[in-house]
Amino acid sequence: MAVIAPVSRIERRKSEFRDKITEAALKLFAENGVAGTSVASIIKEADIAHKTFFNHFPTKDHLLQHIVNSHSEHAYSFFREAFKRHTDPRKRIEYCLMSIAKALEPFDPKHYKDLITFYFISSGSTQDFRKSQKDSFSVLINQILLEALQNKQLRAGFSLETLSEMVAGICVSTLLNWSVEDDFPIVPKMKNAVKFINKSVFVEG
Repeated sequence: MAVIAPVSRIERRKSEFRDKITEAALKLFAENGVAGTSVASIIKEADIAHKTFFNHFPTKDHLLQHIVNSHSEHAYSFFREAFKRHTDPRKRIEYCLMSIAKALEPFDPKHYKDLITFYFISSGSTQDFRKSQKDSFSVLINQILLEALQNKQLRAGFSLETLSEMVAGICVSTLLNWSVEDDFPIVPKMKNAVKFINKSVFVEG
């Protein structure tokens, strides 16, 4: 049985500072947007020394990447949970995408617009960073579809890669629409997207 080493005091302290900086940044992003929030204002809001910020994040973009990674990990947890709860790929897709939509529903999308743009579009995030995020998401979708393929549950005529890209594209499109449209009903829209995905990707049965 593996023994899990306790978190050292130094690592715990680092984590506390990262959390403090992140919370301050998210508060200011919600009020002023990402572009309108300076590193200096984050330092002031977090009530930390100037060097403390840069000890953890060399630039604001590094902080944004940390925030996006944290949100991504939360989203990916829905995929892991889907595999525990369901064996039917339709139910797995539904659980994953609807969980993401329901997690976002309580929030004002304008507070997250810049982060979503940074995640999917912005030149502020590097090509390698965007590719790593895309690849991580694609791997999770592929896991669901690969098992469906092995069980002869996928529609014929399209490659696994094409179907995976289609599912990911529909999800991303729904999130982008939520971030830019006023009063976008993300849960009903995602529900319709899931229905379309399940009818288009999987055979009846």
